[in-house]
Amino acid sequence: MFDVGFSELVLLMIVGLVVLGPKRLPVAIRTVMGWVKTIRGLAANVQNELKQELKLQELQDSIKKAESLNLQTLSPELSKTVEELKVQADKMRAELESKAAEAGTTVEEQIKEIKSAAENRDKFTESPIPEEEPMENQEDEKTASNLTALEPHEQAELTERLSDYYPPDDIGVAPPTKLKSQP
Repeated sequence: MFDVGFSELVLLMIVGLVVLGPKRLPVAIRTVMGWVKTIRGLAANVQNELKQELKLQELQDSIKKAESLNLQTLSPELSKTVEELKVQADKMRAELESKAAEAGTTVEEQIKEIKSAAENRDKFTESPIPEEEPMENQEDEKTASNLTALEPHEQAELTERLSDYYPPDDIGVAPPTKLKSQP
């Protein structure tokens, strides 16, 4: 279709790498590939609908030719077959029209989704990112609030379990369990 060779692809990749940088290039490639897949899918749908429409048109032309040749003189079986063909042609036409209307709304919905996603992305990039506290501080605060909420006997039981869990040789790792009074 575009007749792009390997050397042209390499040149495009180098230009893309220089322009977009190594961080944004993969994202840009995925985005473009998504667009290409969408366009290919839409083109395939259009081709299928055109093929069906052409078949339907040929069928209607052959029916009109047969009618112009005075089918009334033909046998009743043949006229019954012609009537069945007319009914099938009408069904196909109605089906194609409904699919065409459905495909039209689908494309419109996709366009709206893309626009809303772009607007949301713009809003997200404009708003400042709130700074978060380090995870360790948050966990310490949660642990401290949990410890203060415990009853005294529950807290004693917890300190015993912690002392059992952390052996004495792990002095630097074990959390403080009991405060010993120094003379």
